[in-house]
Amino acid sequence: MLKRTFVHLPGVGFRTEAHFWRQGLVTWEDFLVVEGVSGLGSARLRWLQAELQQSLVHLDEPGYFAPRLPVGEYWRAFRHFRAKAAYLDIETSGASWPHLLVTVVGLYDGRAMRQFVQGHNLEEFPEALEDVDLIVTFNGSQFDLPVLKAYFPHLRLPPLHLDLRFLLTRLGFKGGLKRIEPRFGIRRPPAVEHLDGYDAVLLWERYQRGDRTALDLLLEYNREDVANLETLMEQAFEMCQGLLVGGGPGDKLSAFNSQLSAIKKKRLKLTAES
Repeated sequence: MLKRTFVHLPGVGFRTEAHFWRQGLVTWEDFLVVEGVSGLGSARLRWLQAELQQSLVHLDEPGYFAPRLPVGEYWRAFRHFRAKAAYLDIETSGASWPHLLVTVVGLYDGRAMRQFVQGHNLEEFPEALEDVDLIVTFNGSQFDLPVLKAYFPHLRLPPLHLDLRFLLTRLGFKGGLKRIEPRFGIRRPPAVEHLDGYDAVLLWERYQRGDRTALDLLLEYNREDVANLETLMEQAFEMCQGLLVGGGPGDKLSAFNSQLSAIKKKRLKLTAES
């Protein structure tokens, strides 16, 4: 999808991008070899072609596209940078900043789950982000990332951040993560099925009083928060792509079902290893 995108070019908006597509210029390669474009002067065309050449040069650099793409269109870069994407969710003490305590940070790269716990290994979290190009959260722009930046003042966040709360809202899925998950066929294990953020605060307090099982349950809750973001991101991408390029999200269902099957297998492996 990234190489079908033109709205990262200076002066190119959604209507102009759609105009290019209607003329059969659906990829960067199509645009680079065309001799003329309806409604576009030759000088402007050559200039845009030069800009696209730079996009190809920097194709694997998320930092190049982050300031050029509209934030609401970051989803287009998901598949291209997926190999170095990660899903993130945090748990906190529930107090207000500056007294708020980060208790758990969960980070999943689609292969391995890592959890960083206050008093154990939380200080290792910033290093774990160093090789991440794209981060996926749910409401992370409003909570998780500002909290982490305040907690770790020198934290280097990935160039691209996809906040599923707002992407899913655009697709008609409103509400919190726990409310949205069942609409995508996600069901949590019975032990954490009915827990919410307030329960996570209480579990940490129980752990602080010496209940080790409370920490285990908190980590399982956080693991679900994080791993479920992969399923949601995959389907949100397919729906957005289907709506943008035509045919509607249903055209992508078969491909998504195949991906969902692979995701479920990974989830079973994660559960078995935890």
